Amino acid sequence: MSSFFILFSEKYAPYFLAFVFFVLSFIGITHHELWLDESHHWLLARDSISITDLITNTKYEGHPILWNIALFYITRFSANPFWMQFLHIILSTIVVFVFLKKAPFSQVFKILFIFGYFIFFEYNIISRNYGFGVLLIFCALGIFQSRYEKFILFATLLAFANHAHAIFIILTCSLLGIIFLEMIQQKQTFLKRKFLIGISIFTGITLLSIIQIIPPSDTIFFERVNEFSIVEKLSKSGITFFKGIFLVPDFRILHFWNTHFMVNLSKPLAMVLGVISISIPCFLFFKNKLVLVYVYLGILGSIIFFFVTQLSAPRYFGIHFLFIITGLWIDNYYPLNANILNTKFPLSLLKKIKQNLVYGILIIQMIAGITAFSFDIFLPFSNSKQTVAYLNASNLTHKTIVVQGCGGTPLSSYLEKSIFFLDSNSYQSYCVWNRKVPLEQNPKAALNDSLERMLKSVDQSVIFISTHFLNIEEYQTITNSLEYKFLNSFDSSIVQQESYYIYEISKI
Repeated sequence: MSSFFILFSEKYAPYFLAFVFFVLSFIGITHHELWLDESHHWLLARDSISITDLITNTKYEGHPILWNIALFYITRFSANPFWMQFLHIILSTIVVFVFLKKAPFSQVFKILFIFGYFIFFEYNIISRNYGFGVLLIFCALGIFQSRYEKFILFATLLAFANHAHAIFIILTCSLLGIIFLEMIQQKQTFLKRKFLIGISIFTGITLLSIIQIIPPSDTIFFERVNEFSIVEKLSKSGITFFKGIFLVPDFRILHFWNTHFMVNLSKPLAMVLGVISISIPCFLFFKNKLVLVYVYLGILGSIIFFFVTQLSAPRYFGIHFLFIITGLWIDNYYPLNANILNTKFPLSLLKKIKQNLVYGILIIQMIAGITAFSFDIFLPFSNSKQTVAYLNASNLTHKTIVVQGCGGTPLSSYLEKSIFFLDSNSYQSYCVWNRKVPLEQNPKAALNDSLERMLKSVDQSVIFISTHFLNIEEYQTITNSLEYKFLNSFDSSIVQQESYYIYEISKI
């Protein structure tokens, strides 16, 4: 009976678990409302008339174009963003299946991992560009044991992973770095044909990715980065390893997404724990110096990346978690007594600490993943879908829909058409992250002037949707040509910035 159970678990468990993962993911996306970033990439693809047009439209993105190309072909068949979500969970399920089939871990480890925060929620229910990168990296690790014989394939898979997101370049370069160190240690030559071809492919494809990432000079990205002092940049980037490994969103509040419980509870304590947590890889990879170097090289590279970019959302910090998982993965392919670190701790004690740390991290991740998934089922992630449902039910979609700023982007996804952006004085859908001309007057007067100009081109009233509440009386006192009428509001969602207040604006 026991041998039959082992055979069943090894042969059929990956199919069964992947199926369960897909079913739960499908339930998840049917209850998940798109937020700005999801909608933005969908609309870039939907409203580009060709691949060349798509390349032009994505020049401010700071992202490689792989995910957008996939969406481009989906939008040729349907303008319904559900199909983006469906494509994304198909991709996530393949990621899970590859991990279940190829990763050299126990079934308990695998189950905890696939239902953890990043794989089950952040890189699954939320449709973004990380899935391709994780899939290609896992496929590369699936042949890590034959890395020298299949080096060209290994390097090619890593190279294309860099076309998912810039942050994967740190991980893929670190993986190649460990092979460099291995070859130096084993006194192998770098002039082998397979090695030279593989490195050439990796370098060429990665450079192509980097070219796509570099935005034009009028991007607004560095304006946000320059707002922080050196001390703030160091403190925020230095704690990212802790926040990525022990990811516990603050579920005490509605807007838990992109928060961390410990940071909200006590920033000084979180900083102390962040410093202490840097020692964790020493306990996890004590048996192999090469893997330890790989992980610390990745952690250092990631912290430098976060220092420079000041990206501060958990989805980015997942790279630290992936360094731990990939480190554990490749650690299994080295002999137990190879390159063992000199330590005063007994090996038996280190092994026990390692096991407790690994499973502790995985359990925390799984609790966070299932909790976030459950919140998303019962609470609106964004108010975008509810707002558009109201517009449809109230027969208001035939009117001109007007927005200010990029808050209107998720609405365009569900309306399946472009809307009028006051900032650009044009009909559009996705955001353009370039520097806008600063306003020379107060915001209320500027909004009134923009609406007055816009209403000159229409014979009827327009529907203005704001991401913040407008005091109608204040606006009415500074205009004698417009009438504001409040219609409805939707302001209870997980994403705090995507509350919507609906007004009908007409000429007096």
